[in-house]
Amino acid sequence: MPTGDGRGLREILRDHMPPAVEPIGKRRSWREILGMNARTLMVDRENSPQAIRFVDNKEKTKDALEEIGVPVPPTVELVRDRRDLANLDWNNLPDAWVLKPNMGRQGAGILAAAEREDNGEGDGWRTASGRRLSRSDLVDHLRSVLDGEFSPQDVENDWVLFEKLVVPHEALARLVPQGLPDIRIICYHSEPLLAMLRLPTNASDGRANLHQGALGAAVDLGSGCVSRALFKGREITEHPDTGHDLIGAEVPYWGQILDAASSCSDATGLGYLGVDMVTDEELGPLVMEVNARPGLQAQNVNGVGLADRLKEVTGSRPSGPV
Repeated sequence: MPTGDGRGLREILRDHMPPAVEPIGKRRSWREILGMNARTLMVDRENSPQAIRFVDNKEKTKDALEEIGVPVPPTVELVRDRRDLANLDWNNLPDAWVLKPNMGRQGAGILAAAEREDNGEGDGWRTASGRRLSRSDLVDHLRSVLDGEFSPQDVENDWVLFEKLVVPHEALARLVPQGLPDIRIICYHSEPLLAMLRLPTNASDGRANLHQGALGAAVDLGSGCVSRALFKGREITEHPDTGHDLIGAEVPYWGQILDAASSCSDATGLGYLGVDMVTDEELGPLVMEVNARPGLQAQNVNGVGLADRLKEVTGSRPSGPV
């Protein structure tokens, strides 16, 4: 509804509320941006409730991806209930591992061990930061996961996946001071739209999470090379902690990464999705997660609007509010 000065409500709100995604560049417009409302409409149209529930289950998603040859981190132990926990052979766990709640979201409940304590009994581990994890600590944490503490409210009981800890490929590991870099690829069905490399920083405490202080680097879909990097809202050319040049840095296995990301739609039934991948020094590219509601920051990092990319792929921009 227009106001006294002729402006609509949307224009007034934009003047007073910071948007989740900014118009990119002086010559860009809001029509080129996929905002939160348009993203919600896209998810509702392209992703069925059944497909969304499917990818929220890590074990089912991994099984479906493996069936069509998409590489995923191998599961080394699966704890479904307290009986499994009581019978767990701790000595079968690798020296370095990560445990994940099967239905957990946004990293909740994930715990990683970097090395086993050398006490001859396999009774404990240490994290990358040096914190000790005793067997008693792990039992308490596993019980919390099984009780659904880190799962959505409609999940009463969850189970736990143990995976071998990923060791990042040297080409990416050298760029960061600590942690595991990952690659987010936004896809429309089997077509990659945008890609970004998320690099941990000391500010993010080794996490590849932009909201926690990691930096984002745009990856050119054709070459797999970094073309632009953004940290705390400003463009940079070097990693703030390591000083390594970012522009031109090449993501290893890029062709395989694109092939894997392009296959995730058929495996999961999602039409609009975010695929998170890593590169392991031994296993190569691995799909870590498929997200039915991918965030919007890849647009800021790339300097390219998703609405524009969708128009290139589908022939039309998403309809409805930004």
